[in-house]
Amino acid sequence: MQVKGINEVISKIRQYGKEAERDIEGVTELVARNIEKEAKVLVPTDLGKLGQSIQANKQSQLSWTIEAGGTIAPYAPFVEFGTGGLVVVPQELKEIAIKFKGRGVKKINLRARPYLYPALLKGRVEYLDK
Repeated sequence: MQVKGINEVISKIRQYGKEAERDIEGVTELVARNIEKEAKVLVPTDLGKLGQSIQANKQSQLSWTIEAGGTIAPYAPFVEFGTGGLVVVPQELKEIAIKFKGRGVKKINLRARPYLYPALLKGRVEYLDK
């Protein structure tokens, strides 16, 4: 997910030199790590594997991803979005969520228990404030 308009802000700040660039890099990392922490606080727990799977990863100086699941907890998107008739997907995540759509073989209805999206929303506000 991307914050819209960030490239314009970054290019304007680059006019102020390397110090501003370093400040942006620091804030970007701080907020990415805060999103990771918040998601770990919000995640429903059973054995704790889903929480352990949440990681902030640096892609470049100004780009971080926060991921959950992987091989540790492949069920992560089903917890975030729900299953069956109880699926709840925020509009801006539809493209991501469609990758996890089932084939309709099983009729399991688990309510959505979002942890990553609420953490992202909080982080987005923090990022723009900083």
